[in-house]
Amino acid sequence: MNEKNNTTNETDTLETDVPRCPHCGSTNVYGISRVVGYYSKIDNWNKSKKAEFADRQKGTYKI
Repeated sequence: MNEKNNTTNETDTLETDVPRCPHCGSTNVYGISRVVGYYSKIDNWNKSKKAEFADRQKGTYKI
């Protein structure tokens, strides 16, 4: 399963496709993905990898 989440630096709250933390309202969020058992920051990916990621099935996940 592929996951697309945003997490805040302040609370580590995860929500899918939300540019703002729903708990604290922070806009200091960044995208993360769990692929093959590890998490990586989406901002570090190249343009092609980001485009591939945008085409993946999305859902709401809680950890």
